[in-house]
Amino acid sequence: MSTARATPYKVDQVGSDISLLRGARNGVVAGAAMAMVMMGLGIIDQGLFAAPSSIWALWAGPAAYHPRDLDPSFFLGAMGHMMNSAAIGILFAFIATRVLHLGSVVASVMAGVAVALAVLAAMWFLILPLGANGYLIKAAAAGWVWIAGHVAFGMVGGFLSWRWR
Repeated sequence: MSTARATPYKVDQVGSDISLLRGARNGVVAGAAMAMVMMGLGIIDQGLFAAPSSIWALWAGPAAYHPRDLDPSFFLGAMGHMMNSAAIGILFAFIATRVLHLGSVVASVMAGVAVALAVLAAMWFLILPLGANGYLIKAAAAGWVWIAGHVAFGMVGGFLSWRWR
């Protein structure tokens, strides 16, 4: 008698519950890596809590931006960041399996970085200019800090996509 459990999902079927969960999991872990890089670099830039606080201030307004204080804006912004990270992880899972068919760890990491930088470019040039408070996110860190954070996201997300497939 076999002890293996049958699963109703195909592992490689993008859109299945298991694929969505894997993409979200990879995105959340990659988002945590990005947050560590950006907050670490934030110490020498605008402040340890600048990036997460700016995410909340995008919605709540400039008075909610507290780059050097551990307050509710940090936690609310961090939650928003992690939700976005899960969504980007799901997007990357789709791109990696259905469009690119990545077969090596190097290809997965490179694709992860490319997607993360494309997301940064879309955010910077298309999404943030639409909101009245978009400038807060741009001012929360130097451009190179945003690039470093997104590269970290892409590297970790790409690696996890390959490793935990």
